[in-house]
Amino acid sequence: MSDLDDKIREALADSGQKEELFKEQSLMAEAVAPFKGKRRWVNVVGLFYGVLGFAIAVWGGYKCFYAEDTRVQVIWLGVFFVGILLNAFLKVFFWMEMHTNRVLREVKRVELLLVERKKDEDGS
Repeated sequence: MSDLDDKIREALADSGQKEELFKEQSLMAEAVAPFKGKRRWVNVVGLFYGVLGFAIAVWGGYKCFYAEDTRVQVIWLGVFFVGILLNAFLKVFFWMEMHTNRVLREVKRVELLLVERKKDEDGS
């Protein structure tokens, strides 16, 4: 058995993380997870720009609705769409972050199953 397998088994046995890996996370837990990792600051900046995009969209929509000239309405409608696009792009970014975390969790599950299988083969 390799040294890496021993380290993985010891780390999982000590931390009690084995049961945690096989539990499915709720959508809320998955949405909060990107704010707990190494790239937390990137996600916080992304959240800030998402809120800013929403505020720009609301502001542009309000101004477009109350503008009297058609040219001014089109300009404010452009501001509205820029805000919506900024918000939509950042939502896609966060969904990709959540998907990355989900894939990493599945890889850890496979690693654990392989280590246990190797352990059963060596023990038998």
